[in-house]
Amino acid sequence: MIIVPTEKQLDWRNAPVVLFTLVLINVMVFFLYQSGDNRKVFEAVVKYQTAGYLEHEWPFFEKYLEDKKETKLLKDYREQFKEEDVEAIVFDLLGRDDFFIYLKDKAYQYFPSEIYDDWIIERTEIDRLFNSLSFVENGLIANDLHISSFLTHQFLHGDMMHLLGNMFFLVVCGFAVEAAIGHWRFLLFYLLSGFAAGFAQVASDWSSSQPLVGASGAISGVMAMYLAVFRLKKIEFFYWFFFFVGYLRAPALLILPFYLGKEIYSYYYDTESNIAFMAHAGGFGAGAVLIGLAWVFNRSMFNQHYIEQDQAVDPGREKLAEIYNYIDKHRFDRALHCVNELIQAQGLNFESAMLRYNLLKISRGADYTQAALGLLTSSFTQVDIKKLDKVWQENPEIQQQVPEQAAIKLGLQLVNLESPKSAEEIFKQLQQNNSKNPRLGIFATKLATAFQRLKDGEKAAHYEFLASQLSQGAANGLL
Repeated sequence: MIIVPTEKQLDWRNAPVVLFTLVLINVMVFFLYQSGDNRKVFEAVVKYQTAGYLEHEWPFFEKYLEDKKETKLLKDYREQFKEEDVEAIVFDLLGRDDFFIYLKDKAYQYFPSEIYDDWIIERTEIDRLFNSLSFVENGLIANDLHISSFLTHQFLHGDMMHLLGNMFFLVVCGFAVEAAIGHWRFLLFYLLSGFAAGFAQVASDWSSSQPLVGASGAISGVMAMYLAVFRLKKIEFFYWFFFFVGYLRAPALLILPFYLGKEIYSYYYDTESNIAFMAHAGGFGAGAVLIGLAWVFNRSMFNQHYIEQDQAVDPGREKLAEIYNYIDKHRFDRALHCVNELIQAQGLNFESAMLRYNLLKISRGADYTQAALGLLTSSFTQVDIKKLDKVWQENPEIQQQVPEQAAIKLGLQLVNLESPKSAEEIFKQLQQNNSKNPRLGIFATKLATAFQRLKDGEKAAHYEFLASQLSQGAANGLL
């Protein structure tokens, strides 16, 4: 479930200078500093597996996990090892620097003498490669704490979706908090919330070797600050709960216990997740406490005029609220009528196109095909891609109707998803249609990269070959 405050719109009279600086730093760190991580991981894993070291190290890794009482993980790994599905095991094993230290103490005694000399040299180099990864060097690791990591982990992210999700919530909540409490206080409270989030996560398991990265702890603090700034003032929230989507108005502070409770509940009951729930809870708590202390000791720091100023009502959002209200009541015909009115008044955007598509999907009326095509050929952002992937998979009978340029644009975005299945289908469709589009070579290169990421060497080599052929063909065409 997602509940996001939407009370305030960006006001350039209160320009969010610090907010945009934080976003810029996060983006630059991801693209400039973290960009080499995939290459290093690939190089380390290939070296390790080519040398066949897992066969020798596996018994020691079993004993290591037993000593650490990671029994459930060990059970899963034993099954994977038996089935020769070892990618996850290798990545985890190489990422545990304390295991390599543990192993070096025993290897000389137990490893065959004919492999030990080469092993210690190559394995040390592989360990050095892994230790140079951004999330190892500057992530927050409970059993290997560095004070600087309480700051640096806040600016690292696991992947593109992690970064985009965090920056979305930071922007949605951050500009209002910065306008309400001022630039420097916003920066200080943001960083302190990140520190508290990191400490909460570390304190939940002091023995963990899993690096914590991401701005979500600090952003949780910003969300709590937003609620604490508005206190009991009724503000507007956007909510999304399974099929129920809409807007509601509620006293701001009433939402804070829900945020905290959700994270703590998830920590205890969603144990398979890799989400740092205690970091989120620590951030929420810190943000609320910081605003509470500021309210007690220095109320003059708050921009009361900005806080009390009523938000101008957006007619488009009012119409959306009406649509979601009809959907909640299962009055789908009425909701569809309102969606068409909204599109007629304001033009087609991704949200209204998605609403129209989902409503028409219920009845599969005459306009359904056009609605699906409208979505697949629309302008979209990276955040919308997963939804479009689902639309593509749901409509095999419509796929051939998507124009070539729109199909290539869609495919080049879908290739960035965890599974490039839909992108590969689009590429094959374009080939069958004898497409001569020069961007097809770029498409093939991206597919090769995607399959390298998934460790599918056969498909990666296939698309690298196709990319080379297409590039050569384009060059010859130019000559």
